[in-house]
Amino acid sequence: MVEEVLERQAHYLVERTGMTLEEARVIVGSTPAGRELKELGEGAHRHEEAGYWQANLWVERTSERVRLWRTA
Repeated sequence: MVEEVLERQAHYLVERTGMTLEEARVIVGSTPAGRELKELGEGAHRHEEAGYWQANLWVERTSERVRLWRTA
């Protein structure tokens, strides 16, 4: 699952910027979120933890959007 998430992010970056897939993979993997996801992917419960991490990230981003919307 970790590889799928990182690969999806890299492909999205390629579409937006036109950089090579290899460059995008390096950039995605070097972000704080990418590094954290890689660490989760190396653990004993990597499949479960990656799913929780991804769901939590979605909740955090949605909460931030709502907060910004309310203060606008």
